[in-house]
Amino acid sequence: MESAEATKLLVFSGGLSILFASLLGAAMLIPLQPWGQRLAKGMNFKQLTAAHLDWIMLGLMQGLAGALIFAFALTPSILTVWAMVLGGWMNPLPYLFRAFGINAFSLSGPPLQRIAASLGGLSSTFILVAWTILLLSAWRQWT
Repeated sequence: MESAEATKLLVFSGGLSILFASLLGAAMLIPLQPWGQRLAKGMNFKQLTAAHLDWIMLGLMQGLAGALIFAFALTPSILTVWAMVLGGWMNPLPYLFRAFGINAFSLSGPPLQRIAASLGGLSSTFILVAWTILLLSAWRQWT
């Protein structure tokens, strides 16, 4: 993938992630209002807040990956770029599942719990592999 296109995709996706997290944060205020308290039943706000913050941080991560690609004029594969994008969007999902009572950090239990935990593991793998590839490529350019 061309450096400029990879940078644009990652920076745009990162910005979109931050916008989404901001909208989620605004929506999280509704159940805290007297007229919206019935919506909070069965919802774990600590886990929802963790997802909200994770989407912000992972949006910044995607932007930083785009900056790395730009600064070192890297031409990563399309799979590397999409692994970073998908990892950034999927990684907060376990917190979202946990906000509604599904223990998405354990690969045991009912099928939905195992799927949710698998998404978290897969997204972490995507991120780790993408960063390793990008940083090794940048290191080779630098030295």
